[in-house]
Formats: sequence, structure tokens, C-alpha cells
Amino acid sequence: MENQPSMDDQFLNKIYQHIEDNLDNEHYSVADLSRHAGLSRSMLHRKLIKLTGKSATFLITEKRLTRAKVLLESDVATAAEIAYKVGFSSPSYFNKVFKNYFQESPGDVRKGVKLPLQSHSHHHSVAQHVTPRKISPLNSLILIAFLAIVSAGTGMYYLIRKDKPVEKSIAILPFDDLSSDRNSQYLADGIVEDLLNRISQINGLKVISRTSSEMFRDKGNKSVPDIAEILGVSYVLEGTVQREGNNIRISIQLIDAKRDDHVLSKKYDRKLDEVFKIQSEISNQIATELSLVLTDRQKNALEQDKTKNLKALEYYQMGRFQSNKRWIEGYNKSIEYYEKAIEEDPEYGLAYAGLADTYHLMALQGWMDKKEGKDKAVELALKALELDPDLAEAHTVLASLYTYIDWNWEKSEKEFLQAIKLNPNYSTARFYYSCLLCITGRPDKAREHINKAMELDPLSFVMRNYSGLYYYNQGQFKEALTENKLSQDLIKDHEWAVRLDFEIYYHLGMEEEAFESFKLYGRLFKRYDPAVAEKVYEKEGLNGLVRVWIKTWPNSLMEARMQAMLGEYEKALDILEKLCSDRNIDPVELTTGYDFRNLHDNPGYISIMKAMGLPHE
Repeated sequence: MENQPSMDDQFLNKIYQHIEDNLDNEHYSVADLSRHAGLSRSMLHRKLIKLTGKSATFLITEKRLTRAKVLLESDVATAAEIAYKVGFSSPSYFNKVFKNYFQESPGDVRKGVKLPLQSHSHHHSVAQHVTPRKISPLNSLILIAFLAIVSAGTGMYYLIRKDKPVEKSIAILPFDDLSSDRNSQYLADGIVEDLLNRISQINGLKVISRTSSEMFRDKGNKSVPDIAEILGVSYVLEGTVQREGNNIRISIQLIDAKRDDHVLSKKYDRKLDEVFKIQSEISNQIATELSLVLTDRQKNALEQDKTKNLKALEYYQMGRFQSNKRWIEGYNKSIEYYEKAIEEDPEYGLAYAGLADTYHLMALQGWMDKKEGKDKAVELALKALELDPDLAEAHTVLASLYTYIDWNWEKSEKEFLQAIKLNPNYSTARFYYSCLLCITGRPDKAREHINKAMELDPLSFVMRNYSGLYYYNQGQFKEALTENKLSQDLIKDHEWAVRLDFEIYYHLGMEEEAFESFKLYGRLFKRYDPAVAEKVYEKEGLNGLVRVWIKTWPNSLMEARMQAMLGEYEKALDILEKLCSDRNIDPVELTTGYDFRNLHDNPGYISIMKAMGLPHE
């Protein structure tokens, strides 16, 4: 009787055996183990922690990794094949977890490479994530996290949020292309884009913008919990796409970041023309796993295919990629790709919306005649809405054009509100709407919407920089400085940020810092000689530097701001009147600019506001 195993030993043997029996089943999960044990997941977790100090997730993964190592040492198959044999649907994820656990890669084990002897007590738990090193907070919500991903030689730094992530929130990371010819990345990106379009329309679900998720195409050493903390989400979806001939395999893993636990892992092996059906299935499974209650419209959004033409989807994705470069060469290429997408599928509303957005940006940035660009953009946006009335992207293009070119504030607001109603997760709509709210004298609402935009797209330089500008225009210089420094951790030494630094330091009376920012601007952007700036500063102080800038931007909104900084209000007003007459003025700067605050009672300024149909004091 003394040699008979205890009840606890019998229980553990039963657990271990069940795991061993299911190692090659990639869908095997803690839920399966808890059903076999006859316990709830929480009860099973507590019992295993008490008996072994390990969670069920850890035990399953540990058994899989141990089996994998035996197979690798026997050299019975490739590392990728062994990954599938032990239940990993993603070879890249298997490689990461294996190396994290054994401190050597699967390839090294298979080749028989011996590492220097080291204590196994230092192995990282596969269920554990590394807590990022944090710097002291710059404000009550955000820290700079110096977690660099080196991509094309550039270090990019990310923000870690201190507030708790919204419970129903998700980020979809870029899917890896595992195709043999490695020629299907645009297809993989298009699949992610399509998934985002489907689930973003669900009210109550926070979906991170693709521009922020895209930063983690190369995840480096960051774990899923790390990434989730940076993006402020509770769930992360990873995936791979493998296209071979007329067949496609899409593998996904939905991860509960708080527990670092896979709540959904599935592989889809289908014909290529079934890819959109797979997308609908994935979207519905995400909604189910997150216990989301859907309206009829949202159910339809999950089922709706924006196009059924894969080539059109790829061309659209190429157009987006080129347009996001925000430069004339990229715009011209994006037009070519969007037109090819439309040629492939003339009913593809999203491609018309993308093309409309390109013309809209070219018109606003001065790359083409403003009226011509606006007319083309409006025509294309209306065509997009004729084909698909629920396109938030098309409504946002119209709203922006009505704001910055037509100065039709009422029509603009109507379009923005419709875009946000259709897609509450569309950060671009919320950002542009915050600009309109500034223009029309509602700064508190503007702050609310730009904060929401940054929550949805936390790694956007433009939004973070504009947030700093909003604080600056409200005279909240310390808050402006904090936001501007955060924007510079996203893009180092950007022209907008360096210039705003000078202006903030000027008003804070921090002469030395303002001077250093001014010299840095000269070195980086070659608009003036920093050596000349030093001589000017010695003779005339900061106001002398402002005069240097006035010569740098003659007859521009920037000159008007600088003249106002020096108290030369009539000169500033003359420039503003000319810019307004030419319809070449930024309404946000005009109406909310801190440096124009002493003009608000001036009859000339009031006349400009009246001419633009704006509220005035």
C-alpha cells in the first residue's frame, strides 16, 4: 500500500498522458484538457499551480517542446515539419518559443551544435513574458519604452500605455508569407486588410489601426504580451499565409495577451478562390471567442466581400503601400495600382475610395491643381459610395475636402459623423474630425477625438505631433512638450517636431533649449547656416532667431505666426488676409493658433473669420 501512487500523482499521470496523446493535434487546448480532467479551466489552473507550479498552458507547451527536441536530435524531419508534428501551426512561432525555452534554435539542435554549458535554471518560462524596462513617466498615461526594432537600419521606439487595455480589444499583426516563392506578401497583407475592414465595424470592439500593428512586422524579441501592452489591447491575432499554385493555407492564432494563452488556433486548407469565405469564417470566430453581440448590420459586415477578385485585392494593397509614402512618386504609383484594381473589378468600391484619397492628398499638399484634384476626388468618392454606401473611407475623403478646400463646415461634420458611425475604429476619421472641431471652436471635443484616434493608432507620428500642437495652441506648453517628445520617439528629428520644440521652448522662456532646437533645425534641413544663427543669437537673442525664420518662409502662414510671436500683428494680419483670399490657409492654425490669440478682437481678423463662415469673438 505504501508504494501506491497518491491521488495527486494519479491525477498528474492522467494529465500528462492526455497531453502526450494529443501532441500532434494543433487544436488541442487547455479547454480539452479541463474537459478530460472533469474540472473547469480555473479549477484546473489552480490545481496544477499547486501541484507543479506550472499552468496548463505551460505544461502543454513544455511537452510539445520536449518531444520536438527528441525528434530534432534524431534528425527525422525538417524543423518546420517537426513543428507541425508536435502541434504548432506556425513554424516561426515554434522557432521563437523553442529558442526561448532551450536557449538554442531548432536548427542548431538538429545540426548537433553544442552551446556552452549553462544553468537550466535560467530558462525563460514559455508562459511568462518579459516585462519591458520602463522609464519614469512623462505624463499620467504614457511611458517611453526603449524597445527598439531595427528595420532597414532604423531604430523605432514605441510607447507603452499605463492604463488597462479595453477588455474587448484586438490587434491583427502582419501575417507572414510562407509561400515557396515568397511572392505573396501583398496577398498576405491584403488578407489582413480585409479582416480589419470586417471586424472594425463592430461597435464595442476596439481594433488597432494597421499602421500601428505594421510596426511589428518584425517582432524581434518582443512577446505577444509585450506587443499587446504597447498597443493597449487584450487580444492579438497572428497568422501565416502559404500559397502554392491554386491552393492556399491560412493559419491563425488568437491569443489572450493577459494570460499569454491561445484561445483559438486554426488552419484553413482551401482552394484560392475560397479565400474570402475563409475571411468571413475567421471574423465570425473572433466575434464568437470575444463573446461579442452583433447587430444585423455588423453580421452583414463580417460576411460582406469588398471584392471577390484576389488580383484586385493585391493591386489595392500595392496602392495603399505607395500612397502611404506621402510623396509624389508614391502617389503616382498608387494611382496606377488603384486603376489596375478597378480594371480587375469595376465594382470594387474600396479601390475607388483609395484612388479618391490619393487625389485628395495631392490636392491638399500642392502636388496638383487644387480644384482639379478636388473634383476628381469627389467624383471617385461618390462612385465608391454608390457601390458600397458603408465605406467610412469615402465619407472621410469627402469630409476632408469639404473642410480644407470648400470650407463647408456643416457638410464636413455630417460626413465625419457618418464615417465614425459606420466604422468607430477608423482612426483617420476621428483624427480629421478633431481638426474640424478645433476649427469650429470646440477644443474639448477635439481633444476627446484625437485621444481616441491615438488610442486606435498609438504609433502614429502625425497624430501624436498634432496632439502636441493642440496643447501648444491652448497654451499648455509642458503638455505640448511631452507629446512632442513622444512623437520624436516614433520618428527621430522630423521637421515638424523639431520646429515645434523651438516654439514651445520660446514660450516657456527656456532660451538655451530653444537655441539648441534652432541650430538642430538648421543642421538637419539646411534652411539656414547654424553658424550664422549663433551670431544672430549673440546679438539679438531668441527674437533674432525668429526673424531668421521669417526670412526662411516669406509670405507664408509660418511667417504670419512668427510675426505674431514678435508682436507684429498688422504684418501677420496682412499675410493672413492674402492667404485667405487665395484660399491657401490652414483653418486649424488660423482659428486656434496660440500666436494669433491677440488678433481675435482685431476687425481684420474678424472679417477673415466671417469670410470663412467661422465663429468669431
